[in-house]
Amino acid sequence: MLDTDLGKYLNDKDNLNLLKRFSSLGSTEAFDKKLFYLTKIADNEKWYYKRPNSESFSVIFYYIIHTFDRVFKQNKIFVNSDESLSVFNTGLMNKQGDEILGVFEKSYNYNESDPLSNYWHFKTFYEENDRKFVNLSLEKPDIATYFEEYNELYFDPNIEISLNFDHFYDDNYERLPVELQTLDKNTARIVFNGFLDYTIKKIKRNNRIPVPQFYREKIMFLIPVNVFGTKTVVIAVEKVGERYLANTVLTMEMAYNCARLINKPESNWLLISEKKH
Repeated sequence: MLDTDLGKYLNDKDNLNLLKRFSSLGSTEAFDKKLFYLTKIADNEKWYYKRPNSESFSVIFYYIIHTFDRVFKQNKIFVNSDESLSVFNTGLMNKQGDEILGVFEKSYNYNESDPLSNYWHFKTFYEENDRKFVNLSLEKPDIATYFEEYNELYFDPNIEISLNFDHFYDDNYERLPVELQTLDKNTARIVFNGFLDYTIKKIKRNNRIPVPQFYREKIMFLIPVNVFGTKTVVIAVEKVGERYLANTVLTMEMAYNCARLINKPESNWLLISEKKH
C-alpha cells in the first residue's frame, strides 16, 4: 500500500527524527550491528570514521536517518495489506547491483492506547534477491529523489557569493582553523575573503569542486576554501534569488555526511581518509 497514510504510524515523540517516531530501533548496540551489516552487504564505501579507542557510524547512520526522512515525505514506503510488514528502499546497492531494502515488522510491544508507542520495529536490511526478502512478498518501493532537473546540481561560478562572515566567526568559531581564530574578526574577514576569491577562480577552471548537498528541502553546495595552504574550511552555499549566500561552516565529517545523502562523493577534497573498518 504505497498510498497509505504513513502519518498514522508516527508516535507523538515529535522531538525525534521520523525513523525513530515511525519505528523502534532496539538498543544502540543492536542497531549499530544492523548498520554494520548494511555496510558489509553494500557496495564498497567508506561509511564511518574511526578514531582512537572509538568507532562512529555517523556517516551510515546519518544517511539512513535522512534517507528514511525523505522517502517518508515522498510516501515511498510500502506497507503490506495486513499491516504486518513495511519496507523502504535505502537507495544503496550491493556489489552485484541489487538494491538494498530496510524492513519493519509490527512491534510485539505496540500499545494502541499509548500515543508514545511504536507500531513498527525495525527488523533488518535485505538485498532484493535474498530469498528471505523474496519470501516476504513485499513490493519494492522507489528510491528517494532530491531534485527534478539535473541542472539543479550545477554550480554557476559567475554568480556572486555573499559571505555572512559575522555568522561564520561568531557562531562557528570552533570550526575555524586556529590560524583564523587567533585573528581579530575584521582581519580574519579580510584574510578569508582573499582565500575565497582564490577558490572562486579555481572553480571557474574546475566546476566539479563544489559538491551538492540536500539541506532544508533544497539543493545547496559545499565549497572547500583552502586557508594558509594547509587547512580547509568548508562553507555551505545556497542560491537566494540571483546570488549565492554562504552563512555557515561545516567540519569535513559534516560535509561528507551531507553530500553522501545525494551521491557517493567522488571529489578528491571530500573523500574520507580514514581506513574503512
